[in-house]
Amino acid sequence: MKKIIEILKKKWLRDTSKTIILVVILFAVFIGINVLIQKADIQDIDLTKNKLYTLSDVSINQIKDIQKDVKIYVIGIEEDSSIGDLVKQYTSKNEKITYEIIPDIQDRVDLKSKYNLEDETQLIIVESEENNKILTASDLYTYDYTTYQQIDISEEKITNAIVDLTIDEKPKIYFLTGHNEYSIQNHMIYLNAYLQNEANDVQTLDLLVKDQVPEDTSLLVIASPQKDILDKEVEQITNYINKGGKILFLNDPNFEGTEFPNMQKILDLFGARFDEGIILEQDTDKMALQSPNYIIPNIASTEATKDIVTDGGILLINATRISLAEAEKLEELQVTSQDILTTSEKALFRKEVENTSTTKIASDEEGSFTVGTKLTKKINDETNSTMYLISDNFFLVDYPITIGNAQIYPIQFYNNRDYILNTIAELTDREDTISIRKDTGVITYTATETQDRIIRIIIVAYPTIIILIGIIVWIIRRRKK
Repeated sequence: MKKIIEILKKKWLRDTSKTIILVVILFAVFIGINVLIQKADIQDIDLTKNKLYTLSDVSINQIKDIQKDVKIYVIGIEEDSSIGDLVKQYTSKNEKITYEIIPDIQDRVDLKSKYNLEDETQLIIVESEENNKILTASDLYTYDYTTYQQIDISEEKITNAIVDLTIDEKPKIYFLTGHNEYSIQNHMIYLNAYLQNEANDVQTLDLLVKDQVPEDTSLLVIASPQKDILDKEVEQITNYINKGGKILFLNDPNFEGTEFPNMQKILDLFGARFDEGIILEQDTDKMALQSPNYIIPNIASTEATKDIVTDGGILLINATRISLAEAEKLEELQVTSQDILTTSEKALFRKEVENTSTTKIASDEEGSFTVGTKLTKKINDETNSTMYLISDNFFLVDYPITIGNAQIYPIQFYNNRDYILNTIAELTDREDTISIRKDTGVITYTATETQDRIIRIIIVAYPTIIILIGIIVWIIRRRKK
């Protein structure tokens, strides 16, 4: 190495023309290496905390076993863009998925004509032999009005499109309506979107309109009804249970003391009830924001929760207690239970909800209480029905809660989103979607064509100018000597 440096000093750097040639050679080598690396298509190293530019485990699990041919067309977007990098990763995980990046749709008149595209179109087409899905630029981003951030959901949308075109049958998830429940159109919009992004068919169900719970129901969700169901609905839901139906029952505390005798008939089939009252945590390690009603429950490790247990848990807000019948009664009902969410031993259960004291009063019960449980009922030797109870619904809603200067939706606290999505995935036999999902809640920036051109000029021109100035200064100094 020393000999090489001496040769450069004595034979090259003392001769102006040779110095210029050397600079040109080094510059050409630099350009050449970049071109070779680009052609080699070496996968980028994702150094972001949440692996924002790496295909998530959820997507990988969903696409790895796909046997149908899928083609992804990226139109009006450059190959070295973040979208270009993303679609390439799908091919690396499953050879049945291929892609083509088309910066200028004029180069593919056939596609332009087939999909009636405009010249300046920017979109993604996911195409199978039977069907296709078109994703516009606006489909790939959403906006969080509490943080004023643009959120990139490109991966979720692309994965959903691929699965949607290749899955034999999407799970049908029905949310019961007609009793002032939390609505997927008004109160749980995010949950609705998250479920659809993972290739679920989400619909509402009014049993007064339908004669029965639909035969294609994968899961019936009951989300904190404020009015009791009718006798006819009891019969319809009971028939669904007797066919092996699965129910996710979310229920906020009943502060008004309203009676729900018909809804209780459904719970009685599983030997369960939601008690009237509220839980106040006293263990400071199991509460958030120093608020006893913000509970961080203990979580049993299951297939759906094993990653959440080690990743910070979840946060419930204003939970009540779930009580089960005595062991003999559960055996008679042929029901087995598995407690999933429980409080600490220091927690209080308060029936006098009008008392706002954060510490124990005389009527409070102290101990560990169940706030989430999975109940399995044997119908016959071949059929089981499942009811999953969670004594809180508010932890999933879109109502913003102010914390300091920020507003946050409860579903975005801790791992609330992943917990509910994993639970629903387990109940609908979609183990492929159980995971800790990456957080894409970051501000994104997409340069315009003009801005992109300016950036490229800066990257290339500035180093070149600096090199030329250095050569000129060196020549001037040499001549002065």
